[in-house]
Amino acid sequence: MNYLLLVNRDNGLGRGYIPENLVKVKIKTGGGKKIYLEKQTYKQIKKLIKDINKKFKTEIVIDSGYRPYLYQENLLKDLIKEKGKEAYKSLARPGYSEHQSGLAVDIGFYNKGVYDAKYNVSDYLEEFKWLEENAYKYGFIIRYPKGKEEVTGYIYEPWHLRYVGKKAEFLTKHNLTLEEYYDMFVL
Repeated sequence: MNYLLLVNRDNGLGRGYIPENLVKVKIKTGGGKKIYLEKQTYKQIKKLIKDINKKFKTEIVIDSGYRPYLYQENLLKDLIKEKGKEAYKSLARPGYSEHQSGLAVDIGFYNKGVYDAKYNVSDYLEEFKWLEENAYKYGFIIRYPKGKEEVTGYIYEPWHLRYVGKKAEFLTKHNLTLEEYYDMFVL
């Protein structure tokens, strides 16, 4: 598996792409959703969640993982109905979503035992700060960091983690997005 796979507005996976190593998430998920992730991504997010949940009263869970093309298509249609063209700033077109790779994880929260489906980022600043400082230790980056909206094409999403494996420390240390890494070292 290529953990540095670049999926963004310009680099898609195609309608039929399905990762080979998908496994079902067997730990608590947001709202009890049935979620799948790439095998190594799942192994590492379990470790991250175990450690972050030792630090905070809020319970952090996996809220989203692998999304097939058709699922992403339906999500986008619904968001366009709600927000119009603004939908494209926060949700990828079908085939261009990192979630289709199985390497992306959105985290969610249970607050006092209740699933917080429509949380505000400001309600969990300490948890997001911990993720920004520690996610790389588990092979993850904050995929859409604050201040990099022009580079990634998406709004700041501190809940959206992307598994990149051993390169996570390098990317975090140098404050690089995957786009910037590709521009500097791959293309």
